[in-house]
Amino acid sequence: MEVKSSKSVLLTGGTGFIGSFLGSRLLEEGYKVFFLARRKNNKDARERIRERLSMISPAASKYANQWSVLEGDTILQFFGIDNKVLVRLKGQVDKVFHCAALLSFSSNNEAQAHKINVQGAKNATELAEFLGAELHYLSTAYIAGNRTGGIREDEFDEGQSFRNVYERTKFEAEKIVRVWRDSKNSRVVIYRPSIVIGDSKTGLAFSFTGYYAVARFFWSIAEFFKREGEKVSNFPLPIPVVRDSALNLITVDAVADAIFRLSEKSESLSKVFHIVHPYPPKNSMIFDTSIKFLGFPRVRIWPVSLYMLRFLAKLLWLFSLFLGRVGYFLRRQVITYAPYFEGSATFKVEGIENLLGDSWSPPLVTDDVIKRILSYAVLQNFKSDK
Repeated sequence: MEVKSSKSVLLTGGTGFIGSFLGSRLLEEGYKVFFLARRKNNKDARERIRERLSMISPAASKYANQWSVLEGDTILQFFGIDNKVLVRLKGQVDKVFHCAALLSFSSNNEAQAHKINVQGAKNATELAEFLGAELHYLSTAYIAGNRTGGIREDEFDEGQSFRNVYERTKFEAEKIVRVWRDSKNSRVVIYRPSIVIGDSKTGLAFSFTGYYAVARFFWSIAEFFKREGEKVSNFPLPIPVVRDSALNLITVDAVADAIFRLSEKSESLSKVFHIVHPYPPKNSMIFDTSIKFLGFPRVRIWPVSLYMLRFLAKLLWLFSLFLGRVGYFLRRQVITYAPYFEGSATFKVEGIENLLGDSWSPPLVTDDVIKRILSYAVLQNFKSDK
């Protein structure tokens, strides 16, 4: 096997969604990768990483000598890595990719989110500083919170408020990274992906959050009707969407590709990049394709204004109070996800365009891609692979 690089990286989140795809790409490019991982569900850390890599690439076995596992946890100082191992890594690791995060919108998980997202980011800066390595930090485009209009990559604290614990803790985490970068002139690149979905070619995904949570809601209703012997086709389903609004979905392979290619350029250092789709799919297509695929053939898209959508969301929330358990889940969907479908914010991509130009062109999220990722999700019963 031709080795394209003699460099070594340390990567967190290697059993997660983006981190596993990025780890696979780094191995393909000849990097030696130290995966930070821990034993879970009676599987040792190495087996968990091996399973992830083999699912992503049929050729994963030929990279077996290029990677190893460091037992540790991101919520611990220096990630809990043994002191002797840390000394050996110093001067050997060129880059630290910190991809580990808790993607939870629930306030019930606030303490855990703070530990993993905020404290984890602080620990990443300290580890990178100790190792003398670049820090490549995975943030999110949604640190923009409730902002509307065009959002630039060089903008950060604009007085925005946050809609959930994930947005808030990722904002706090990015702030830690930025302060460390600016105060110590550290070598840092910050990546802000939008809503990440499965692989464009296979539909493969390891986590079913974000867009998938909304899709799972409709799938669950369709499955309920099937169990009760009712035909879903008997029920017309009007879906209001803001006229011409879009949802910034991007496939995980495109995200991993962008992060890897930007990480290879010295010009990326000290910059922030929106890893978002420059041509996001329209909400009308997403809902029409998704809900029909999930079992509601009589879905009808209802174009409305933004103000009408907000009014209907409030009306639906009130109506849900009379629907018992189903109403409870419906309220959770409305409160948590409705703001993301308003299409009132757009993420500028000057940074990635300036550095990669036309050479980076993420796959369009077409109806075929939506069907592909949903096929995989349904096959897994929308259960995240632990």
